[in-house]
Amino acid sequence: MVDRTYIQRKLLLLLIAMLLSGCVAMRDTPARPPGMPATEVQTYSRTLGMPLSGRENPVLIKEVAGWTGTPYRYGGNTRSGVDCSGFVWALYRDVYGTNIARTTRDQSIQSRRISRRNLQEGDLLFFRTKGRSISHVGIYLGNGYFAHASKSRGVIVSSLTEDYYNKRFARGGRVRPG
Repeated sequence: MVDRTYIQRKLLLLLIAMLLSGCVAMRDTPARPPGMPATEVQTYSRTLGMPLSGRENPVLIKEVAGWTGTPYRYGGNTRSGVDCSGFVWALYRDVYGTNIARTTRDQSIQSRRISRRNLQEGDLLFFRTKGRSISHVGIYLGNGYFAHASKSRGVIVSSLTEDYYNKRFARGGRVRPG
């Protein structure tokens, strides 16, 4: 006959081992989908006119590519015509599932100030294109590039290093949840 205490100890050790196996260090789940395959990186890099590493948010990149070339229309927020704040509003809705303010002014108020060196994907970029007040908004894609709706060219991707945007950059903004 097997000693009852021996069996109880073995069961206790087995139970402890099972409980501890649930405490194994795990990698954090990414906050966004994994990157894109190399063929898509090349395609979207050409479409957007910017270098891509493949580590970008594929949902954002694909959505921006789908809007590229959409004509500018003041007050618009559809692919038949969109203004700068309507474009950013639609991207936040479709990419991040977040409802943000509709106008550039209100988006500026809704966002927390971010310095240029601390910009992250999805941050808003505000520009002074008409005097001293903020009058234009785009969305940061990373690596110095942003997407926006230009009055003359529709939805495009531009670089913050371009002289026009560099001189008119007012601030970055991170949208506060809620």
